[in-house]
Order: sequence, then C-alpha cells, then structure tokens
Amino acid sequence: SPVTDRKIKEAVRHSVITIGSFDGIHRGHQAVIAKTIAIAQAGRREGSLAGVVTFDPTPQQVIHPDFHYILTPFAEKREILREMGLDFLYLIRFNKAMQMLVPKEFVQSQILAPLQPAKLVVGYDHRFGKGGKGNVGLLKALSKEFNFELIVVPEFQFEGEPVKSTRIRERLLLGDVRTANRLLGWNYTIYGRVTKGLGIGKVLGFPTVNLKVKEKEKLIPADGVYAVFVWDKGKKYWAAMNIGQRPTFGGETRTIEATLINHCRDLYGAQLKIELIERIRPERKFADPASLAQQIRKDIERVKEILEKYLTQS
Repeated sequence: SPVTDRKIKEAVRHSVITIGSFDGIHRGHQAVIAKTIAIAQAGRREGSLAGVVTFDPTPQQVIHPDFHYILTPFAEKREILREMGLDFLYLIRFNKAMQMLVPKEFVQSQILAPLQPAKLVVGYDHRFGKGGKGNVGLLKALSKEFNFELIVVPEFQFEGEPVKSTRIRERLLLGDVRTANRLLGWNYTIYGRVTKGLGIGKVLGFPTVNLKVKEKEKLIPADGVYAVFVWDKGKKYWAAMNIGQRPTFGGETRTIEATLINHCRDLYGAQLKIELIERIRPERKFADPASLAQQIRKDIERVKEILEKYLTQS
C-alpha cells in the first residue's frame, strides 16, 4: 500500500515522481500519473518507485481562503490515488510561508532536498512558486543543474477539448454532471453523514435521508434533482437526490436529501457515498405539497430509467 508518512524514508529517494494539486484527478491528471507509473515500472530493476507529491490544503485554498469549489478534498484524493498503483504519496502541508517561496527555492526546499528524485514528470502547463512564475522552462534548467531527468507530458484532450479542473467545476455548477463525469473519467461523488431532518419527505410519503458534508470546501453541484447511486456498507442503492432550499416549504438553508429506492434500513448517523449520474431537473417551488409529491413520483420513475440505462451501457 502507498506510504503516506511525511517522514521520508530512504526507500523513496531517487524515485520517479510527479507533483501537483491534482484536484479532481481527472483524465488529464490520470495521464500524468500513468506516465509516472510506467516510467517507474520500466526501471524496476534499479529499484525505481512511483510517487505523487501533492498538497493539503491546496495552494488555491491558501491563496483564496473562501474558495469552496474543491472537487476532491484530500481524503477523497488519497483514496483515488491508492487505487492507481502508486508506490507512495508525499504530502506537503501548504501554508502562507510556502506561498512566498520563489520558484527555484520552492523546488530546492520542498522537492529536491527531501526526495532527491531521479525523474520528475509534469504536465506541459505546470506552474509553481510565488505568483505561479515557475514553469516547465525553469524546471528544464533546474534538471540540468541538480541532475534529475524531466519528463513533460503534452496537453491531454478528451472529445477534442483540453481537460481542466476549472472546466469540470463550471459543468458541475451548471448541473451538467454527465459532462463533468466524462471529463473526470469517474462519477463525481459526495460523502456525508446522515443527520436528522424535518421529516417533510416522510409526510409526503417519500422518506429521505439528509446528508451533511464534512468538508466545507467541497464543491456541491447546482440545485436540482439528480439520479444517483447511494453506497451504504459496501452496497449500492438507487436514489433520487435533491440539492436545494425546499422552496415549497419556505426553506432558506441549502440541504442535500436523497430518497432511496428499495432500502429500508435506518440510516441515521451512517456515512454514505453519493455517486452522481445525471441531473433530471432544476429545483422549483410547487403550489402545494400534493403537487410536489406528484412530481417526486415522476422523478423516481425517471431516476429508475436513467440508472437502468446507465448500468446497461456500463
């Protein structure tokens, strides 16, 4: 299993590494990481290991403290990286002092001194150091000065367009989960604990679970109703999930509620994983509770159609 201890062991020195925030670990990030792993595997006889250097919090969060659009908080990122075949994960605790390091000083103190990498793999547009002034050109010069090999991965395109975390965030904020999922290469996921709600769903005839997301920086997609899979104790269930303020009942607080299909266990206090598949409609105010209940019935039928089709095509 990957090594996550911040105290670097001798075994990880002179490895093949890549560095970045990797928020979302989308298809472009996956290409860089896959290249890192492939190069390390080719050098296994020399004992080469493949590692990822990443940050918590991300530089973006330190520079912009109110940035609440993180795709993969560190706990999620770590789990995804564990499944990719890496040998180790090196975590840098990013802070204001580190933000002020000029590019060369950043590379020397945070990468070269602790890791002494044999090879460094980065994307073509990799930026680092104070003001993001460090780039691939500077890394090429540093590679000659400090005797490591630099491998630059060209721009990754999917469906004819470059894959960027900013583009994925935009799609999610518009509720376009299908496009976001295609760009990610996996289904966007929300983790949270079931908390006590107001019981409105039960009154309407559709009991719901209310989800509280721990990480305030996690990006929550646009308000609306979604077809989702809910994971509980390793089992997957179908559900219709609503994100919004419950305008029919004069709500003012944004909530996440899911109506599970064919699931009867009491989930209060449970930690759930919500896998978003498609947004089926925006949230709107209904004339009365009966009209809302009628719409929920239609939503559930639509969710069944979407999820059944998704499983058939997967």
